[in-house]
Amino acid sequence: MRKFITSIAVIAMAAAMMTGCGSADKKTTTAASTKAEVQTEAKTEAKTEKATEKATEKATEKATEAKTEAKSEAASSEAASEEASSEAESASAAN
Repeated sequence: MRKFITSIAVIAMAAAMMTGCGSADKKTTTAASTKAEVQTEAKTEAKTEKATEKATEKATEKATEAKTEAKSEAASSEAASEEASSEAESASAAN
């Protein structure tokens, strides 16, 4: 009886060693998962690029608006100071 149990154990161990623990299946799974990873990465990268592009456009637009507004304010301030100085000159000429 002891020899019988030992022979079954030896056969089971030999069968497990011959199968290679299913290494052939991993190659297929790895290729499929790598392809999925590449596709997912490409989609994520595209979304990130679009978001970055939009943020850059908004920042550039705000900077341009601020410069334009500053120029307009400077021009209106200059016009107001010229007007005030011409009024002051005409008032002093009248006295």
